[in-house]
Amino acid sequence: MIPNHSPWIKQLNRTRPVVPLGEDLKTEVVIVGGGIAGVITAYFTLRDTDKNVVLLEADKIAHGATGHNAGQITSRIERPLADIVAEFGMDMAISGQKSIESAWLLLEEIYAETQLQTPLYRFTGYTGFTNEDQVLAELKIASYRAKGGLTPDPILIAAESGLGDSLSAEFKQFYSVVPQADILSILEAKRADYIAAVSEQKGCLNSALFTEELIGYLIAKHRGRFSFFEESPAREITLKEGSGVLNVLEHKIESVRIVLCTNGFENFHINNETGTAIDSKFHHLVLGRIGYMAGYIEPLTNPPITISYFPKVREHPDDPTGEGYFYLTRRPHEKDGTDNLVCAGGPEEVLPNQAIYSRQDMCVENTREMIDDFLQQNYRNYPEGGTEYAFCWHGLMAYTPNGIRRIGPEPCNPVLMYNLGCNGVGILPSIYGGKRISEFLAGKELPQSIFDPIDQRCEVEPAEPGLGAVSVI
Repeated sequence: MIPNHSPWIKQLNRTRPVVPLGEDLKTEVVIVGGGIAGVITAYFTLRDTDKNVVLLEADKIAHGATGHNAGQITSRIERPLADIVAEFGMDMAISGQKSIESAWLLLEEIYAETQLQTPLYRFTGYTGFTNEDQVLAELKIASYRAKGGLTPDPILIAAESGLGDSLSAEFKQFYSVVPQADILSILEAKRADYIAAVSEQKGCLNSALFTEELIGYLIAKHRGRFSFFEESPAREITLKEGSGVLNVLEHKIESVRIVLCTNGFENFHINNETGTAIDSKFHHLVLGRIGYMAGYIEPLTNPPITISYFPKVREHPDDPTGEGYFYLTRRPHEKDGTDNLVCAGGPEEVLPNQAIYSRQDMCVENTREMIDDFLQQNYRNYPEGGTEYAFCWHGLMAYTPNGIRRIGPEPCNPVLMYNLGCNGVGILPSIYGGKRISEFLAGKELPQSIFDPIDQRCEVEPAEPGLGAVSVI
């Protein structure tokens, strides 16, 4: 068994002492959750409003999912755009996609305004496909993007596959036919199974290092308006008319607004004194998946990249997802800048109802073996003779029922707000969510969005007991 050893946490090297909440407080905004979503929400709220902000973290800043991810930045929503159009209509679906993509500019704003030193890598990344259905799904996304006024991502199809000759004429403008060698080259793929690839704007970021550094900026910039407390789990939230109270350790915090930027699995209760009970609804808002990842160090010979692979067959009979989807990120290792860190993931485990997830659990050996088997078979730059993995880690991801992040006020009581649900790709949605929450807090009237917590409306019947109820320790 291998410890849960994340490269992002290892690179923090923090010296700041842990300070738990030690007194009762009264403030205007409490943010629960000290990951990238919570700290970004604090950043925009402090920048764009005059409100006082208190941030609470049950563990340490950035030590949850923010410190246990793959470091990949993508504007993709892990749900087909066609499905989102079917649920919300073209205008709202495209507006939602534009909102996520706008987070690239928001991220640039943050770097420009704060002068953060955490490396951020932007580049063209790729996804490789091995069958016609996958390619058709990608062509449909391109078609919807074009209809909605977004630029379609370029799609390459291998001439040797013959697929380009059989596709409908409506898709012709969205793909190019090229030699398969070109596709294998950009995918850095060994196998000739890959018959198509799509390219898009992607990036790499140590979101834990970014979040920790941003906290330091907020402390210095907004002294007197901002305070935060670690190892300070909220145990109970009571919502009143126009305010709320959090029980934290042995203390209470009274606040006008409470923003939950958590992964949704915390052991607290929400009491709504103004009407419909929402405690069970909140705790059934997300389902848990444990994502497993591994990483190794290589010489600094290849540029930063992110590549996703949909292989033709499952690479390992014990793959718990049954999907065979893998992803890889490569970028300079921040430790000394003389080598690359190659990270890969794919194996996931759906957390059973009422299960307990612990970050202290070991990294299961067979998941690292699945990743290694995949890289050996598919990744052209895998080291000859094998490699030793410097890191093996796992993290708990929150998946909302419809695969779309929840951002906005709780309809049953707007004192409570949400910026949660990573759905597998959380960095850009977290950033956009933080900005949108700050606009709500500033009193702006915002148009209806696909991110509104509509499945939490008061008239909705409570969820079935036991669905996705999970604890985190």
